[in-house]
Amino acid sequence: MAQILVRVDDDLERQVRRLIKEKYGGRRGGLSLLVEEALRQVVTPPAELSASTLLEVIDYVARAAKEGHSKEEILTNVFIMLDREFEQSIVKGMEDLKEKRFRKVPKGEEPLEFLRGLAASKM
Repeated sequence: MAQILVRVDDDLERQVRRLIKEKYGGRRGGLSLLVEEALRQVVTPPAELSASTLLEVIDYVARAAKEGHSKEEILTNVFIMLDREFEQSIVKGMEDLKEKRFRKVPKGEEPLEFLRGLAASKM
């Protein structure tokens, strides 16, 4: 594992230590975790939102609100529209469906609870 020596002024060091305490508590290696997270964000910046995607989201929200969809449903659909990684997992899911590699929600079980159970088992 590589080590990098970084020198910062005292004021910045105090701010960084406060951030570490807030984010990681007394966890050992908090400084390394914070610096690694910051460096990853610099190396792989968050995806930018295109104007066409933003307009698509605005149109959807306006249409869904007029149609009386619930706030939760609208937010869920907006998150799906904005999360391209999730979109790709849906595409893969469709391929799995064609190949009969899928699980059905058991009869009588709430779909969201079923999904939460699946997510918990993957952790």
